[in-house]
Amino acid sequence: MTLLGVTLILAGLLIGSAIDAAAARFAREEAWMMPRSRCTACSRPLVWYELVPLLSWAALRGRCRTCRAPIGWSAPATEMAGALIAAAAVFFAPDGLVLFTCAFGWLLLALAAIDFRTFLLPDGLNAALLTLGAAMVALTRPDDWALHAAGAALGFGLLWSVETLYRRLRGRDGLGRGDAKLLGAIGAWVGITGIPPVLLIASLSGIAAALALSVRRSTPLSGQSAIAFGPWIALGGYAVWLLQPLLL
Repeated sequence: MTLLGVTLILAGLLIGSAIDAAAARFAREEAWMMPRSRCTACSRPLVWYELVPLLSWAALRGRCRTCRAPIGWSAPATEMAGALIAAAAVFFAPDGLVLFTCAFGWLLLALAAIDFRTFLLPDGLNAALLTLGAAMVALTRPDDWALHAAGAALGFGLLWSVETLYRRLRGRDGLGRGDAKLLGAIGAWVGITGIPPVLLIASLSGIAAALALSVRRSTPLSGQSAIAFGPWIALGGYAVWLLQPLLL
């Protein structure tokens, strides 16, 4: 592995840590950027050696050093996801697009982390994902801009139609507008031919996750069950972007 690859993977750990902290603050309706990270239970500011990705959590056995409150699995899981996104980019990204691919994956991770906690997909992050995709197309494949623009339109239009039809038939929301914006932004990356496999992967993985959660909680799924769909759209989008030559 090259020095760039190792650097990106290590950066992925740090970026994953920052994403987890930002998602937690967003869920608590705090500013995304704070002067110091703190224990959410006792409010003690954390020192630098408590913020080393993965290692600090393991050394502290998942608990605050002072009050022993559980830290939870979200931090190490998000840190590992950030590193895995970079590793996948190093090995599978299209030629010359490793940095674009890492940025794409990390933005998807941020959206997924927030949606898991709040069932919201911030417009700012969706807009950043779309803008980055447009820049990627303009710089690396300008002749294919029509296919990517059509992918953005199809991605948004499909889920917007589902959202609107469900609301009219059932009288309540069944799909958030953020999901449509997210799929539209992903469509700018994968193009119109990438939308069907993204939806297939998102639907199958979302159903599997919902069933697993239902079994774990011993509660049957129903029409009232709230499920975050954004993380699975993000998973489908990143998988199709990396494996598009094989899938298509």
